[in-house]
Amino acid sequence: MKPNLFLPPGHALKLLQKVQSHESAVELVYMSHERWPFSLLPTHPQPKPDTIRVSVLDSSFNPPTSAHLALANSLPPPTRYTMRSGLPGSAPASAAELDYDARLLLLSVRNADKALKPGDATYEQRLEMMYLLSKDISASHAQLPEGRSESGYANVAIAIIDEPTFIGKAAVLRHFLRARITDLYTLDRRAIAPTSPEISIPNARLVFLIGFDTLVRLLSPRYYASEAAMMDALRFFFSPGGGDCCVVCAQRTSAGVERTVQEELKAKTLSAAREFMMKKRVALIDIGADEISSSEVRTKVATKDETWKRLVTAPVADYIIQSKLYASETTIHS
Repeated sequence: MKPNLFLPPGHALKLLQKVQSHESAVELVYMSHERWPFSLLPTHPQPKPDTIRVSVLDSSFNPPTSAHLALANSLPPPTRYTMRSGLPGSAPASAAELDYDARLLLLSVRNADKALKPGDATYEQRLEMMYLLSKDISASHAQLPEGRSESGYANVAIAIIDEPTFIGKAAVLRHFLRARITDLYTLDRRAIAPTSPEISIPNARLVFLIGFDTLVRLLSPRYYASEAAMMDALRFFFSPGGGDCCVVCAQRTSAGVERTVQEELKAKTLSAAREFMMKKRVALIDIGADEISSSEVRTKVATKDETWKRLVTAPVADYIIQSKLYASETTIHS
């Protein structure tokens, strides 16, 4: 089914049901334009890059916060995966190429650690709030048609998936994007340059944008059969010849947790990540946002603390009010 460029009534629910019933592994609910993850305008007859860098913000979005927006808008650190091939000796990206080629907001309907609870927003409501958030994601000026403002041209999409782990999500997304990129590339060649020389179809490199608590789970053996199985899975996940994925993690402290506990957890996690940080596959960034969590928003709404409105974008705040989300006291513990 061809994804819509907006969210008509019932559209998200229909796609959710397809994914939850395993009729489809992943569905695009929204795209900023029909050529996503390519740029808005075809680039032929110029050769396409050998890699399309897609940032993936995978979260529960219950609700989306200003921290989600800051992370979605973040630029990649200047490491090897900002190079077009991602391999040693590759030419560094130019200033115009420093941004991701495309962005994806991803909602999993089967999270390894977060089952749907009473008081939560439904998946359909979360997708609608993700759509509102997507409208505030900035477009790279390098991606814009000449003379156009950035509004409406951020190369962003929203997808749903039924995979609980990063390893599984990466495999499904890579397969999905390979098919989509191949289809778009074929259409470009037929429409614009049918006689141009054959050019290899670019691969998608997934860069997962996560919070530190998610990095802790990614590197925790309890989510794998064993510690050895975890390392094997992660080495494939990050390997250029395997999953070819990267992780960019926002540094932040956790509200209500003692600083010494947080420092111990951070040291343990970074020790586990050392191998992949040395290979420039895991990077830490400062997104410049205040300490914000979705659970804090839910708690403040439930306790009628009006300061919650400062933690989300104005459209999301309006949606929460109009939909009467999180007003129940059961929300505090969800």
